[in-house]
Amino acid sequence: MAAEFEVSGTDVIVRFEYTAPIVTAQKAITDAAHYLWDHGYGNHGTEEEPILFSSLSNQDKLNIVSTHLKIVIIDAARTYDAINYKESYEYDSSIHDLG
Repeated sequence: MAAEFEVSGTDVIVRFEYTAPIVTAQKAITDAAHYLWDHGYGNHGTEEEPILFSSLSNQDKLNIVSTHLKIVIIDAARTYDAINYKESYEYDSSIHDLG
């Protein structure tokens, strides 16, 4: 997997790129999204009009996985800071807010 930073003004775009055969990539994303869906990720609709996983598009599934990756990155950064700055009054967890 390749990763890159692209500076855009005062922001940075972070990209992760995964190259694999179509079947392999789609299965990995679908299986990961299904696992995350089963654990509450994504729009499940309402009780009156539930949304089933089988109705999700490939983009919906990729969005679920992308949301999880963002959470993993932020949680790891905050955990690192909490461990290393646990005795410091200067720690501010908002420094890792990726929006």
